[in-house]
Amino acid sequence: MTIPGSTLLAVHLDRSSTLRPLLPALRSGLADLLAEQDAHDGDLQVVVATGDDLTRSLPDGTHPPAVPVGAGEARTALPAKLRPLGGPDLRGGAARLLGAVGDELAARDEADRPERVVVLLVGEGAVGDTSAVRERIVHQQNTYAWEFVLVDVTTGTIPATAGARAAASEENRGEGGDAAVAVAERPAGDGAERFGVPATATITAGPGAAGVTAALSAASAFVTRARAGRPHEPVEGFSDDERAAAEVPDTRPGWRRLLRLA
Repeated sequence: MTIPGSTLLAVHLDRSSTLRPLLPALRSGLADLLAEQDAHDGDLQVVVATGDDLTRSLPDGTHPPAVPVGAGEARTALPAKLRPLGGPDLRGGAARLLGAVGDELAARDEADRPERVVVLLVGEGAVGDTSAVRERIVHQQNTYAWEFVLVDVTTGTIPATAGARAAASEENRGEGGDAAVAVAERPAGDGAERFGVPATATITAGPGAAGVTAALSAASAFVTRARAGRPHEPVEGFSDDERAAAEVPDTRPGWRRLLRLA
């Protein structure tokens, strides 16, 4: 028997270099989400990983453990400014989050475990081979009734090849003399398909910062609905209005997009 009405919210926010212009919006959106969840009734513990919080190696070769805290404490512990860390690694961060949270819960007596586990993944879902983490997500959903929600951030800056960048520079010029930004196409399959998260629980955000803010607000509402439900009960997905609000064009000049400047 688990603790009735209790929830563990596990969050991984990828802060790769491709997300640099959106990191302020991601940070403020996550802070608002934690504040909203803290204000709701019900027992809530939170594990937040931004970047390499759980994936970095400790001196003994292990990784940091997941340490659940209250939502207010998690919000206070957020860095004042999120700085980019290397290339996109939502898949690696998500896999480590699931492993760390799973280990933490396995160490508890069943009577001390939360009734609900909700996992929020935020980052660019179109990068890398997600087959391994997808298998783990599907397993946690089917076996343990973990609820997953994915905010798939579309930056429009998946790096293109050097040839594509050169071609864009030579052949395409935007208005006002801005060079067109060369980017690779997003791989086939949306974030829901690639990560195994239900399409109803996946929302595409961006590439404009206002879209990221709207998507995280919608994600908070989803988390609230998930907390109110019982394990294996379906959770109402994102609405058409929420999806429309989250898909905001990037209006920055081309040169700022190319340099990944806000």
